[in-house]
Amino acid sequence: MQIGGNLITAFGLFGVCGLMLLALLATWPSTKAYQKGRNFRKWYIFSFLLFPVALIASFFISSEPAESGVKK
Repeated sequence: MQIGGNLITAFGLFGVCGLMLLALLATWPSTKAYQKGRNFRKWYIFSFLLFPVALIASFFISSEPAESGVKK
């Protein structure tokens, strides 16, 4: 007995592989932003949802100045 057709199985297989590749690639912009003083977790989610935009934005953001310990 066959559960799914070949087309359905291919969509599932390539869909899961695509998500895994996207999850791996999303670490690149988020790591770049983290090196510039940004929140890694927020940038990872942003990169996962909008990878091309996050990749370009991570190259153009400026570094945040180091905090002096004084809260505003």
